[in-house]
Amino acid sequence: MKKRDFKSGFVNLVGVPNSGKSTLINKLVGKKISIVSHKVQTTRFCIRGICNVDLTDKLKSQIIFVDTPGMFLPKRRLEKAMVNAAWSELNLTDKVVYIHDVLKKIDNNTKEIIEKIFEIKSDVILILNKIDLLPKDDLLKKISEIKNLYNFEETFLISAKNGSGCNKLIEYLAQKMPPHSFFYDENTISDLPQSILASEITREKLFKNLNQELPYNLTVETEKWVVNPDESVNIQQTIYINKQSYKPIILGKQGQNIKRIGTLARKELEKLLDCKIHLFLHIKLKKNWMDDPSKYFSVGLNYNA
Repeated sequence: MKKRDFKSGFVNLVGVPNSGKSTLINKLVGKKISIVSHKVQTTRFCIRGICNVDLTDKLKSQIIFVDTPGMFLPKRRLEKAMVNAAWSELNLTDKVVYIHDVLKKIDNNTKEIIEKIFEIKSDVILILNKIDLLPKDDLLKKISEIKNLYNFEETFLISAKNGSGCNKLIEYLAQKMPPHSFFYDENTISDLPQSILASEITREKLFKNLNQELPYNLTVETEKWVVNPDESVNIQQTIYINKQSYKPIILGKQGQNIKRIGTLARKELEKLLDCKIHLFLHIKLKKNWMDDPSKYFSVGLNYNA
């Protein structure tokens, strides 16, 4: 039997909200582990996705991608905890990848964030995402603009949505990982418990089907997870809201909203978990859920950030 050498390390995916971090980590890992929405601040805590690469017959590399909440100027307690989680991960990672949406301007907020990252890590990798949505001449101008501002270790042009450029990124990062035995079993694609993944899937469907600010005022918890004799799973979840007036919005006329959301979440969970799912959703008023420390600790956020 051949003796194999291993590389293994952590790669932090950072950027402003809605730059495509969650879409990218799902593409790199090859399976959905992080929820995606067109609304900003969808990702609330750090999620790890594992990618294993055969570099040679004798050398294997494991990249642990860390999807972090978007970096912005926080106001509320939950927002502060989210942003704190993103910055805290920078000190624990082997490589930092900054993702920039090429459709967005490099404004003062973006510059401030990039400069702060460089203060912590000197060897930052740049990803310009959504290149398929920008004309070539405009893309070249964007590349020139950002390269004139910062000395990135390497720059990759990708489309997280269709996967263009992702293989080159994976190969590069796999080579850059330090010599180390694998941190995770090769069959593991994420460290996210299934119960939290299930909560996140339902929250994603709420985000996509509810308007304006409502999604930011709710959270979802999986209260019960029962495996039946036929290997189907009963999942009971509670949607916590902080205002009673939100309940009829989530329910919809004759319960049509919550029925549609439950169906979408159930179908996606069946696809992800490869089994029959019976999903039961309940809505509960908890005015101070954003000030409940347990809601933070359960997903690794610092309540006192």
